[in-house]
Amino acid sequence: MTELEELRYFEHQCLEMAEQSTLPDARRALRILARNYANAAELIERRAQSANTALAQLFRCLRM
Repeated sequence: MTELEELRYFEHQCLEMAEQSTLPDARRALRILARNYANAAELIERRAQSANTALAQLFRCLRM
């Protein structure tokens, strides 16, 4: 499992636990934790896209 997949998995798990919790504070904390996992996953996705763009530019330059 990649780091991105793990973050998405933990995000999903937190959201599921939040839905099942009967304690409002626990639900809120789990939702915040899920949001943090989602933000981390989005950051990794953006970095991967930037790296792919940089690699594509490098390969274009090397072909010249």
